[in-house]
Amino acid sequence: MVLRVTTTRAALSAAALVPVLLSIGACSASVSTGSDKEYDADKVAGLVQDAQEKATPDLDVSDATCPDDVELKKGATFECTISIEGVEAPYTVTITEVGDTSARYSMDPAKAIISVDAAVGFLEDQATAQGLDGVTVDCGDAAIIVQDPQTTFPCTLTNGGQTQDVELLIEDLDGTVSIDSTS
Repeated sequence: MVLRVTTTRAALSAAALVPVLLSIGACSASVSTGSDKEYDADKVAGLVQDAQEKATPDLDVSDATCPDDVELKKGATFECTISIEGVEAPYTVTITEVGDTSARYSMDPAKAIISVDAAVGFLEDQATAQGLDGVTVDCGDAAIIVQDPQTTFPCTLTNGGQTQDVELLIEDLDGTVSIDSTS
């Protein structure tokens, strides 16, 4: 049997053209600023880490950091970072509201955060839809992939002695991916 999970340019079934959402992150939260209305980098980093831990309870989330020199002003935007399974992921944080004793923040990944397990499942489903049984998929050793939208990452499909390289296109910050038709 020849392994033929191919891109849209060749013979991929129409089902593979539907982008699949594989994202793991995004949130908003508030934190008390105290009576002096000062920004607290450690508290905001804690919010980012808590939000990511809720979004990915089965993954190791650690080392959230935010800049120390942010003015506590509505509309201010800054970048924090967090480690997810040892992979650094940037977060864009925006101050959405400043009150007398608290501030609200919107936190979203600055890059797409893709679950490798979900990407593997997506490709396995595509192979099954094309009538291929026993296909294994390898998208690397990392648990997540953190990349900009409109970039690709490689996976390899194997069935018996046949292998095929496939590129998955990250379409947006929400983590929507599809099989790249240009590769």
